[in-house]
Amino acid sequence: MTTATLPVWRSLLFVPVTAKRFVDGAARRSADAIILDLEDSVAASEKARARGLAPEAAEIVAREAKMRALAAGAG
Repeated sequence: MTTATLPVWRSLLFVPVTAKRFVDGAARRSADAIILDLEDSVAASEKARARGLAPEAAEIVAREAKMRALAAGAG
């Protein structure tokens, strides 16, 4: 992929994947990209649950979803 084929994103909406109301609301926003956050916005005790919620959250936002996550057991 060259820079000529990369999308132009003017607005990015970071959504904690563990907050269902935020995920649901993200689907109604007009952000150029929705980033489903599994890291900084998720408590350490919720990281494993966040990874399990990610596929459903990606379906809810109903567009190409980006994920922000560290490897399991990291950080």
